[in-house]
Amino acid sequence: MKPSFLLICAAALFAGCATTDISDTGIQATAATLDYGDSSSQTLVNKAWKAAEKKKDSELFAYTQRCVELYGEQGKQMNAELSGFEPAASAAEKWALNDVGTCPFIMATAYEQLKMYPEATQAYRTLADDFQYSQCWDPKGWFWRPADGAARKAQKYRNWN
Repeated sequence: MKPSFLLICAAALFAGCATTDISDTGIQATAATLDYGDSSSQTLVNKAWKAAEKKKDSELFAYTQRCVELYGEQGKQMNAELSGFEPAASAAEKWALNDVGTCPFIMATAYEQLKMYPEATQAYRTLADDFQYSQCWDPKGWFWRPADGAARKAQKYRNWN
């Protein structure tokens, strides 16, 4: 076998094993290249879901972080005003709560898949503590609750490394 053939095979193997850089630096580098559209919370969450589907973790984290940066305080305020879930007929009025509350769910799920359990714990804890009344619209026609089970999952991953 020729050495050049072996080098090509080795390069292909290592390229297939490459991982996404999900460090803060890697996420910031990705963020600088992204199109945020109109930067509405709905657009950012939709782009985060699409990045999750495609396993583009740096994009997922960039979109979710941007949504939390822009609308997080407003979402927390909406959550603090509630003592229960908004009825389905008016749930969309709590757009910041719903969209920002979906972000830690998306992030925690990605962290779980990446076996980054301390980060998953923190995302679930944020969801349970700050956005417990968030609701996420399912394209099939109903709202679901991202925070359901978040405290339990945060507890589950609390001591994992």
